[in-house]
Formats: sequence, C-alpha cells, structure tokens
Amino acid sequence: MEAHKYDRFGYKDFVLDDDFRAWLSGTAPEHDHLWEKWLAAHPSRHPEIEKARTIVLAMHFQGRPVPAYDIEQQWQRLESSIAQSDVPKPADASPRRIGFRRVFRLLAAACVLVGAFFLANRYLVRRDAPVSAFVPVEHKSSNGQQRKLVLPDGTRVTLNAGSAISYPEAFEETVRKVTLTGEAFFDVTRNEKAPFVISTGDVVTKVLGTSFNIRAYPENKAVQVAVVSGKVKVNARIGSEDQNACVFLSKSEMATFQKEAGELIVSTYDEKEQIGWKDGMLYFQKSDFHSTILKLERWYGVKFEVAPGVRMDADWRFSGKFQDKPLDYILGVMSYPNRFSYKVNDSIVKLQ
Repeated sequence: MEAHKYDRFGYKDFVLDDDFRAWLSGTAPEHDHLWEKWLAAHPSRHPEIEKARTIVLAMHFQGRPVPAYDIEQQWQRLESSIAQSDVPKPADASPRRIGFRRVFRLLAAACVLVGAFFLANRYLVRRDAPVSAFVPVEHKSSNGQQRKLVLPDGTRVTLNAGSAISYPEAFEETVRKVTLTGEAFFDVTRNEKAPFVISTGDVVTKVLGTSFNIRAYPENKAVQVAVVSGKVKVNARIGSEDQNACVFLSKSEMATFQKEAGELIVSTYDEKEQIGWKDGMLYFQKSDFHSTILKLERWYGVKFEVAPGVRMDADWRFSGKFQDKPLDYILGVMSYPNRFSYKVNDSIVKLQ
C-alpha cells in the first residue's frame, strides 16, 4: 500500500484501486493498520472514501466487476435512490444542500433498493468484520488425502479423506459455527463467550474448548462423536424438529447416533479405531465387506469394481490394524485364503 498516492484520490480512483478493494473486502488484513492511520490523518478524504465504499459494496453484492465507465452511472443510480427515499418536498421548495452525514444515512435506505444494504450495514457497524467475513469458506479433502487447517479462532482441524468443512472467514462474537461432512478431528480454542458448534446433518455438537473426533460420512449408518479432552454437548434430531435427544460427554466417552433407529447412545470407545486415522493408522474392527471397501476407497483414493462372480459371506467380518501399509498388502490379508483375486490398475481395483 503506497499511502501517499491516496492524498489526491477521488471516489472513482478509490473504486478502481486494487489495494482499497482488498482492504474493504478484508483480504489484506496486513494493511489494516496502514489504512486506519491514513484515515485518521486525512479526515477531509472521508466523504470520498464513504462514497467509494458504497459503490464497491453495491456492485460486489450484485456480483459485478467494477468497470471504470460504470462508476459514475452507479453513483447516479444511488443518488436517484436517495432522492426517492427522502421525504417529499413541496413543489415550490427552494433547492437545499444536504450535509454529508444526512446523505450517508439515506444511503442505507438506498442500498436496499440496489441490493447492498446488508453488506454496507454490516461493514459500517463493525469495521473489524469485513464483508468477506460473511462469505462461507469451504475446504475439501479428496479420497486418498488428509488436510490440516487452522480456523479463524485458532482452532486446529484435521480433515480426513473424502470430507468437507465450511465456516465463515471471521466467526461471530457470540458463536462459532461450522458445517462438516465426513470426518474430522477438532482441537478447539477455548472461548466461553462464543461456543463452537458443528453441524453434521441431524446431529449438532457444541463445545467451548476441547478436542474430539466426529465421524459423519453420509453413507454411514451412524454419526459418532468421540471426546479426547474436555466436555462436549451433542444434540440429535430423532423425529420432527421439536423431538431432540441431548447428551453430555466427557473424556473417553463417545456418542453414537443411529440414523435409522433414531437413537443416541453413550459408550466408551477404542481410541485406535476412532482416532488412529489422523496418525496414519487404518483400523478395522469386525467391519463388513461393504464398509471395508468404502473405507479403502477413501483412504487410498481408489475405486473398486467387484466382478459378479465375487460373493462374500454375509457374516464375513474384517479386523486389523495397519500402519502405513500399501493397498496390495491389505488386499492380500482380506483375500486370504483365496476368497478372491485382485488387480490394481492406477486408481481402479478389480476384485475377481
């Protein structure tokens, strides 16, 4: 940011300036202090800044770029909206000058008409919460990979394969909401004033600061929340919206929500089975054939093709603990003794 160049800027120049728009959207937080310092030293430029801010917000809300030729037209439309929202004057009233403070109050009403009021009001009420903070951020981990993330509040998340998480760029002051599909391990930064809330379909997990694992793959028959430290509150919708089950979990406890039965059960858990994945351990405990295949597909990023002639006994179960083992090794254990043959071709595994 070259602060000196802004001393002569008009509102059109600000609208076209990349650094200004980045500051306004919150994508350049490293320059926030420079803008605050410049604004404090140049109070005479505030009208131009507010005018430019209103235009950028309006055009951002409409999903439009900011072409140079359209800036004046955009401001004229805003001024027209302001005039229409003002109190009607008698026909013979003499023209009067509207003060800047009055103009900007009316801009709030005008922005409703152009679709920018929501964003402008958010920004002007809380300058520390930029417009982009209310746009969801989404991270995904494809099959065969895991991702480590740090959320805006410092919470650390390890996202398992085939999973996705979304959250705002900046959390609200009273609550920290995220949405999870799949599996993730959370180490939540403690904040008693802003609970951390994870939504996974019909299950909502609420904490203040703790570490725990959530397994909520859509294809699984159950959602599981396993607590490593601290306390966790788990709510599950078991019928209509007014029918909910609630449990409180402590260290080494797990809540299992059975989707079909609509039951929420509390138990202890095997740490290797629930959390070993984040340390590279692939763990199976009496897993049926279908569940085993799905887990291998996510873990190794492959797709299984099962030949019609391959039939597994309905009572077949697979157990094992595998630390950083190749897929060939696990398939060899699964197929013993001569249950099936297999062939791995790039990302396709054929069972014959």
